[in-house]
Amino acid sequence: MKADFHAAFVIHTRPFRNTSQIIELFTRDAGLVSVVARGSTRAGAKGRSPLATQLQQFTPLQISWSGRGELKTLTKVEATGIAHRLVGRRLICGLYLNELLIKLLHHGDPHSTLFDRYSLLLAELVIENEAHLLRIFELQLLEEVGFGFDLNYDIAGDPIATEQSYCYYPEDGLARVRQDSDINTSTLQVSGTTLKVLRQWLGQSNIESNIESFPKADQELPAKLQQEAKQLLRAALDYHLPSELQSRKLLQR
Repeated sequence: MKADFHAAFVIHTRPFRNTSQIIELFTRDAGLVSVVARGSTRAGAKGRSPLATQLQQFTPLQISWSGRGELKTLTKVEATGIAHRLVGRRLICGLYLNELLIKLLHHGDPHSTLFDRYSLLLAELVIENEAHLLRIFELQLLEEVGFGFDLNYDIAGDPIATEQSYCYYPEDGLARVRQDSDINTSTLQVSGTTLKVLRQWLGQSNIESNIESFPKADQELPAKLQQEAKQLLRAALDYHLPSELQSRKLLQR
């Protein structure tokens, strides 16, 4: 069975047999798709395979494939734009996004809105504050895969209040910190102000009419609250990740 062209990005590659590769694609209409790119590592007359040159991460592509099984065969690929030039920390941030997609999405489960956000994020990542953009994408990703948590109400059903602090429990949600309660110092705490801004970011990112822009960087949190947001979303993601992220190790280095 042959597929029509799909908007796609390469998010991972690995060698397959002598001159081929298995490519993990993030597509707009079919979610994650695994394809075999036959002969993609075979050098041509001028050196590197033209196919390998096209199948680079962070390049917007149109791709078609054939096959009935989970592993398809790549048939055609066309670049629809220039590759986003990510360097240094921002390159590692791009790899981090790709690793999250591989570990949290299911093959064949489409996420068109998330794909649009990813495509936009790559362009924004070249010029914007990466921490701000990553937090927004992490929020959107958690929502898309069904792992989001309530940013409007705590586990007691009370509205989140900006003047309060909350503990985060991955299996339950957010619990208000009471002055007379005995809280384990290792339990993650976050301010209601941070939760309010995250709620605003998520609301804006879910508005389809506003699909062409992220919440802007001038709406960022102060440094202390930005750190809270990072820790909260990391805890939420880590609870569902099957293994440690290699891209985080690179960032730490």
